[in-house]
Amino acid sequence: MSGYDRNDVDEDRPTSPELPQARRRARAVSRRLAVPCPAGALGFDTDERPTAAQYQLLRALGFRFACRYLGDLTSAEVDDALDAGVGIIPVQHAHLPGWSPDTLKGADDGARAVHHAAVAGLPACTLWADIEGCAGSAADLAGYVRAWCASPVKAGFEAGGYIGSGTPGDSETLWRLDFTGYWKSQSDVPTPARRGWRLIQLFAPPYGSCTVGDVFPGCSPAVRELTIDVDVAQSDYLGALPKMIVRAP
Repeated sequence: MSGYDRNDVDEDRPTSPELPQARRRARAVSRRLAVPCPAGALGFDTDERPTAAQYQLLRALGFRFACRYLGDLTSAEVDDALDAGVGIIPVQHAHLPGWSPDTLKGADDGARAVHHAAVAGLPACTLWADIEGCAGSAADLAGYVRAWCASPVKAGFEAGGYIGSGTPGDSETLWRLDFTGYWKSQSDVPTPARRGWRLIQLFAPPYGSCTVGDVFPGCSPAVRELTIDVDVAQSDYLGALPKMIVRAP
């Protein structure tokens, strides 16, 4: 998955947003809700910001959802996607490979995820943490995840984990993390025991990521060079599907 490094940069997090801004966010949230993705739905994740026209073209190709990065995702982009019929799944940027997990970093990253979700006008949904590239132990990671999940859960969100290359632990230790849903990367990683995956990222040879044109050779030039990873939604072993944000009826 692309999108490293954004958690290593200090963000402006206003402590007292102006009332008009707060009202605009509240109106945006009221027009959106999270619903389960259909099993087998095709989606993508990308570090690039698709335009409104590109979202329309991507939906016409069959993509049902887009996984987009908190901190980059804006309310305007959410509207562009939802107007095209593409649901949004929010995920936090990963740290650079080799990062060391601890509870302080987990608490800060979790609070940052909630803040960015509010800025984008997201309703209660699943916020995903990208924990790939971790250099700590399974116990260190468990402490980080416990602290990360606290803020989203307190704010009414669900916390999910993207399990990528370098994630320490085995099936049992992954299962014991505080996440309630798991997203499999292209890498060879253990499957969380008793839970399994809600999202699976497909591998595109030789490097993993691809362009829309690699998947759909006959697509419009307007989206042909957009770099993506392809993802598929499914039910995990406990019957839960990933959730995507859509336009409220």
